[in-house]
Amino acid sequence: MIRRHYKAFVVIILLAVLTSCSSATREVKRTIPPVVAPPPVEDPYDVMEKNVPTLSKIYLGKGYKLGANPDKLVESDCSHLVCAIARNSLIGTNYEFKPYYFPSWKIYEYTYEIEKSETRPGDIIFFRDVQKKQNHLGLITQKKDDTIFFVQASSSSGVIERSTQSEGWLYYWRKRFDSFRRWKKEVFADKDSEKSNASTLTKPTQLSTNAIPGN
Repeated sequence: MIRRHYKAFVVIILLAVLTSCSSATREVKRTIPPVVAPPPVEDPYDVMEKNVPTLSKIYLGKGYKLGANPDKLVESDCSHLVCAIARNSLIGTNYEFKPYYFPSWKIYEYTYEIEKSETRPGDIIFFRDVQKKQNHLGLITQKKDDTIFFVQASSSSGVIERSTQSEGWLYYWRKRFDSFRRWKKEVFADKDSEKSNASTLTKPTQLSTNAIPGN
């Protein structure tokens, strides 16, 4: 009787050992967390596209005056208007509009031509005068399907928003149209990059003791 109980006890022990070994060798499944992509880095063109549509509205209704800065006066001319909106659309971001102000011919020089299909808020639309000179411009504020909206400071209407479907465009500005253009990258300053460069330049240089005479 005792021998029978002993055999049963041995069998139970063996089963427990085998079960333990089986559990120890069982593959452990690990849950791999999903890879989260970093947020896209905005460039100055992205920032302008986001801010220009709203910002441009505060200038609507100002009068026209040659040489007037709309941030300081109740009037503006076309080049001051474009520069003011471009400059202010970057406030509070990592970018800065370096020139502060350019006359129309300088804006033309520091922009490059793009196709209508490429345009976005913040881009520029240039017009020619009767002498075929590119001396008038506006700033694109919206794009809806094939229609482009832009603000301009006109000597007859002051600061106004027009579109490529408006009456003024169809009867006058379309004939004067020159090109759609975009700012070149060199007109923008990256504040973070400038801080990094300044830190590198001001970091003290550690001299090697081997370079000191007498050592």
